[in-house]
Amino acid sequence: MRAELGAAIRVESAGLAAEDGYAPHPEAIRLLAERGINITTHRSRQVTPAMALAADLILVMDHEQKAWCESLVPGTRGRVFLLGCWLPPERQDIADPIREPPEAFSLAFEKILQSVLTWRDHLPTI
Repeated sequence: MRAELGAAIRVESAGLAAEDGYAPHPEAIRLLAERGINITTHRSRQVTPAMALAADLILVMDHEQKAWCESLVPGTRGRVFLLGCWLPPERQDIADPIREPPEAFSLAFEKILQSVLTWRDHLPTI
């Protein structure tokens, strides 16, 4: 998202079930490297209530994550959206490719990219 939308948008990453400190999956590293994006220094971290409450906008991959985030931190309601919310309803959820073949990473990456690009018209600082 940072690479597509630029420095005007502050982007952070955290997972609902993530464990802190893990490197990205090798397939994710490869896919982004093909596009000139180096994520080798990125490390996973779990979202905290303070982190969620401080965010202006929280983007999640699927409806289950949206419900989980709003349940975990009720104060985020109204600021949690699907990353793909501007896509047709049948394409809004993005499946987690972990423990799936490389093709699943490619599919997830393409859906993420398409979704990120749709946010350009909906973020006031761009």
